[in-house]
Amino acid sequence: MNLPAVAAEVTAEAVAALPARLAKRLDAVVEQAGAWPVSGDGGVITVRADDRTIVTLSTPVVAAGDAVCSCLLAPRCLHRAAVLSRAPVLAAGSEVTAGGHAVQAAIGSAEPRADAEAETSREASRASAGPPPAEPGSTGHPTAAPGSTGSPSDPAQPGAATPLDDSRDSRTSAAESTSAAPGGQRRGNSGEPVLAGAPQVRPGARTPAGAIADVRPPVTEAQRLAAAGLVTAASAVLATGIPGAGAVAQAELLRAVHQARAVRLFAPAAAAVRVVEHLRAARRDDPAFRLAVLTDDLREVLVSCHRVTSGDASAAGVARRAYGPVGDLRLHGIFCEPVRAATGHAGAVTYLADAGGRIWVVSDVKPADPAAAVSAAHTSVELGEARLSHHDLARGGLLAVNAQASATGRLSHGRARQAVSVPGAGWFDTPLDMLWQVVPAAQVERWLTAAALPEQERPASYDLAFLDGTIVGADRRGLLLSTEHAGTLAVTAALDDPALPHVTNLRLLATHAAGHPVRFAGRFLDTRRVAGLAFAARWLPSRHGGHADLGTVRLTRADMPGALPIPPSSAAEPPAPAPLHLLRHHLERVVSAGRPALLTGVAGDAHRLTAAHLGGAAAFLTALGSAGMRRTRDVFGRLDPHDVEVLAQAWLTAAIYEQAAARETIRAAWAGASSGD
Repeated sequence: MNLPAVAAEVTAEAVAALPARLAKRLDAVVEQAGAWPVSGDGGVITVRADDRTIVTLSTPVVAAGDAVCSCLLAPRCLHRAAVLSRAPVLAAGSEVTAGGHAVQAAIGSAEPRADAEAETSREASRASAGPPPAEPGSTGHPTAAPGSTGSPSDPAQPGAATPLDDSRDSRTSAAESTSAAPGGQRRGNSGEPVLAGAPQVRPGARTPAGAIADVRPPVTEAQRLAAAGLVTAASAVLATGIPGAGAVAQAELLRAVHQARAVRLFAPAAAAVRVVEHLRAARRDDPAFRLAVLTDDLREVLVSCHRVTSGDASAAGVARRAYGPVGDLRLHGIFCEPVRAATGHAGAVTYLADAGGRIWVVSDVKPADPAAAVSAAHTSVELGEARLSHHDLARGGLLAVNAQASATGRLSHGRARQAVSVPGAGWFDTPLDMLWQVVPAAQVERWLTAAALPEQERPASYDLAFLDGTIVGADRRGLLLSTEHAGTLAVTAALDDPALPHVTNLRLLATHAAGHPVRFAGRFLDTRRVAGLAFAARWLPSRHGGHADLGTVRLTRADMPGALPIPPSSAAEPPAPAPLHLLRHHLERVVSAGRPALLTGVAGDAHRLTAAHLGGAAAFLTALGSAGMRRTRDVFGRLDPHDVEVLAQAWLTAAIYEQAAARETIRAAWAGASSGD
């Protein structure tokens, strides 16, 4: 049984109350607490530390009195602090269901749900992909899915621009926002950019979706102080790395999160919560942990706080995502994928498309054991009168009346919705076929444009790749796909969890379907590399319903057509990664090991970057190395705490440069492949 969500301030206060001698032992006890049996009875969760010690949690844990321990040292005891340090962080604005579980209320939606649930699948599938190719300060807005006829300014479409100023959505739990917003871009209440020339709405007026217009006030001194507190806590994590970011450091970050939420800095607090969740996953050796994701989250904390302290009120975010009416929808299932994230969320997500090619998402992801991802695709999705599993919905159709959706295309679902199941369409039939008619370079441009936005504003399908090609061989973690417009690509596993069939299915395809054409749906990762999510082929047996979801269906040898001879020239290896990865490597090393990671290797890699004509990257790496070596002392011989700030500033500068440069490198690589270079 899982532990209930705990308010950030409750955990922070419990750890701060420990005597110094107990605080030194906290990390060891937190590790032991993972083996303590957990049981529940209604809204009361009990954790048995030993035969005589029981920690009792009243869900949701929003006050100190909701967590009590039976030992003599309570409440200043290790048992209570350890249990609270292992529990997930309660999302901002959460409410309590009849069962005592905390959920995130969605404005205008009949279906309260944590905003993190709609995003964790993307996070998990970017394993080892490096940074999201976004660039703070760039402009652009999420586009419709490839082939969509919907206009970005059409208020009836998800992702439509709403003529409001300075209000944006924010994810506020374990999988919250990760990217800095484009500088100077005005944003509407839906979180989407306001298009040039769009009519303005006065404060208090109603938008087409029924939301009330709002003008964000300027940044207050309290918000600046809260942002500075987050920077201090995040900088300490950078200085010590994962080994030093134990329960005490995490509690300091959670204290800063509480202070940030109190002054409505929802987006920075959201990113900081994710940092805490990933630090916990790293320290318990969770296989779902990804250093690249933690690196991106730390960058987002520092970037968003810098924007707040600079007076950018739009960086504060809002607490909840708005759902509004989008009319009647006739949808066709595309595919579904399992979700297993280091943040403790698991479930499944199904993607559907309407007649215009716009992609919508039905997400059922929640705090759960990682094993829940294995069977999540076969659990029922409540969509009005329709009772379909994710697996069946991805192969069928849906007629939704008076549908509700967020600006990013996430459909509200539940018993209150009006929907019935109808026949769907195959990948080679209209309207789904249009998704594969867009050339890869245009799809990459759509991906990179949306990636330049804060993550909570990106369309749910912004990074999906739709590729036709021929399997030409095996890759280290998947297969090689030869395409007409993008050359040879590596298709890797979206999740390398051995309990899920991604890797097995890709290896089977590479071995026994080589030489055969296939149609893939995946997720862009980096230079000519995608994560495989599903595929269809003319030779695929009909029992799969037109396509196979690589993460939910286990293929067999009987499903394969048999390998064909491959011309040697067709199986060329993907190009070597750009030397920019050297800078990214050191950024991740600092997150992993802290300041000591910069003691070696910096000078040599800076020289390699210079030799590759990446002078900017070399300069930023050199500055980062110098900041890591800097150790000054005051007149009393004590280490100067400002050295931590200097290191964080140098790290953030290098991270922003690398993020922008990676984006352009990826764009150039895909464009070169499309032109035949």
